[in-house]
Amino acid sequence: MAVMPFVNVWFTSKIIDLLDTGAEMNELFLYIGLAVGINLILFFVNYFLSDMYYMYRSLMYNKELQNISVKLFKMEYQRLENGDFKELVHKHSEAQDRVFSSFVQLSWMMRDFLSGLITLVISVIIIFPLLKIGFKTTGNTFFEKPVFLLTIFGAIAVMTGIILVIALKMNKMWFKASDEYSRLDRIFYYFLNMFSDYNTGKEIRLYKEQKLIEHNATDKLLTDGERVLKKASMNSAKSSSFIAVLGAVVGFGIYLFIGVKGLYGLFGIGSLVLYCGSFMQIINGIMKMAATFGKTEEMVPLVNYYFDIMNTKDDMTYGSKVLDLTDKFEIEFKNVSFRYPGAENDSLKNVNLTIHNGEHLAVVGRNGSGKTTFIKLMCRLYDVTEGEILINGENIKEYTAESLMSLYSVVFQDFKIFSTTLAQNISAGSDYNSEKLFDALDKSNIKERVQKMENEENTYLYKDLDKAGVEISGGEAQKLALARALYKDSPIVILDEPTAALDPVAENEIYNRFNSFVNHKTAIYISHRLSSCIFCSRIAVFDKAELVQNGTHEELLENKEGKYYELWNAQAQYYI
Repeated sequence: MAVMPFVNVWFTSKIIDLLDTGAEMNELFLYIGLAVGINLILFFVNYFLSDMYYMYRSLMYNKELQNISVKLFKMEYQRLENGDFKELVHKHSEAQDRVFSSFVQLSWMMRDFLSGLITLVISVIIIFPLLKIGFKTTGNTFFEKPVFLLTIFGAIAVMTGIILVIALKMNKMWFKASDEYSRLDRIFYYFLNMFSDYNTGKEIRLYKEQKLIEHNATDKLLTDGERVLKKASMNSAKSSSFIAVLGAVVGFGIYLFIGVKGLYGLFGIGSLVLYCGSFMQIINGIMKMAATFGKTEEMVPLVNYYFDIMNTKDDMTYGSKVLDLTDKFEIEFKNVSFRYPGAENDSLKNVNLTIHNGEHLAVVGRNGSGKTTFIKLMCRLYDVTEGEILINGENIKEYTAESLMSLYSVVFQDFKIFSTTLAQNISAGSDYNSEKLFDALDKSNIKERVQKMENEENTYLYKDLDKAGVEISGGEAQKLALARALYKDSPIVILDEPTAALDPVAENEIYNRFNSFVNHKTAIYISHRLSSCIFCSRIAVFDKAELVQNGTHEELLENKEGKYYELWNAQAQYYI
């Protein structure tokens, strides 16, 4: 608390004056008691304010995280995949790792600045009578003329400028060192987590990769990290020493000025103590404020990362039309082309395709042929570059976002099972219909496995949030992802290669089983394995971002010059 030093200085000077004038003992004890009492009150107030400050600091940090999280959750998907925006989010995350929280750092800076400013103001008020004396000529020597006081103020101003320059330089140096050390620290914890992860533990031991990890993590942190911190600490020590010497020189001038004025009897011994203490507090206040200014240049960009994210606007606009999910749906791609932002080539070129209500369509092709992009556009995770997508004859942009999200149940190839309860994973919420849940689990062929778990559907998956959580296999995770799609019960179901890691026979079994439960819905199956999708009523073949063929399995095989015939025979040779 900025006022505490002045309380002690003022009471000390007053008690000295009382002793010098031979005051009564009861008056002396009164001032001593007041000094102790006020210090005790300020002590508790200081601790109370400190606790309040740290509480609000934590709330501020949590609020920053919450705001960013909510913003990212609600942001349109195409923005999340944008390279520039991902870099912005990465910079914000790095800033948090470096300074804990940019807003918390600003609160620290504001606290120090206000403390320094209050210290400076109180000091100037206390020494104002001394300044009036200093601007009067009391003799013929240099020390008795106003020029001496002006010299001291000039020295303080020079010292302030030097401190500010050094603070800016040191802050940049520490930020640079922090960046470099943080990078090494991230490498260390990356390898540490990987080494302790049972999923990677087998390979590490079989290939004896411990040495590689030690070289890239421990050794680098101990050698390069020590070098970085040692260099920064040495520079900081040199700068701090220089500032200390500079402060001592200025302090000597201040004491000399006050001593000379006191020597000529211009104020009493108590005032001498008061002026000395207050004048030195001016230096402390200036140093606090200068150090705060030194951090501003580095902190402002970090704060801007937060505001840049929060002020990011979605590009997509939606209409007011609401889809009736009990209706029939026909989806049409008309001359649709699409290119990802920053890409040189189109990911889809002039695609024309109509998906009829209740139809089961297979979308096949080599990796990178545009299959997943086709689904992203259908779900309006992206907007087309050219052409249009129609739902029941209306442009997809005319419908509300909620309608479009409710229309599809999608299992992507990079699906995610969260470390929450199994029921929450399937229902995507805290509330769920138990009968509907177990029906979806049964159709996904994982009901018996769930019923054997200790807490059944309320069992936590993985051990991130619950040490009693169940570790599920990759195949079980795939079945849960399928159960989630069935539980949502949307009119259109899409499987985007969620079983790509399985062998063709296992994938075919899952696709056929799943197909039997969605026979009344529109279903789209994406796979680069043609044998898994021959049960579909129609097959769309993509190649090099274009829809090159469209027809039944038998029709497509009749065209021996077509891409489907080529792919079918290329894959068939492995199963003969």
